Amino acid sequence: MYSMDNEEIKYHDIISKNIKKLRTSAKYSQEEMAEKLSCSREFISRVENRKEKISLNMLLKIANLFNVNPSSLFKLS
Repeated sequence: MYSMDNEEIKYHDIISKNIKKLRTSAKYSQEEMAEKLSCSREFISRVENRKEKISLNMLLKIANLFNVNPSSLFKLS
């Protein structure tokens, strides 16, 4: 079984928080965001609640959706 080290956990938490902040700032529901990304609302919920790791492909889709640089998802705000 794979376990995350402290650095991975830190970035996982930062990415999750930034995704939720972008979604709420854009006034999207989880359902609306999921539709735009062709994924499930449950997936968005799991990502925002740090229960799901996100793929690089999905990270890029999210950055494109909100018109932000993908690296901004890794930064503390």
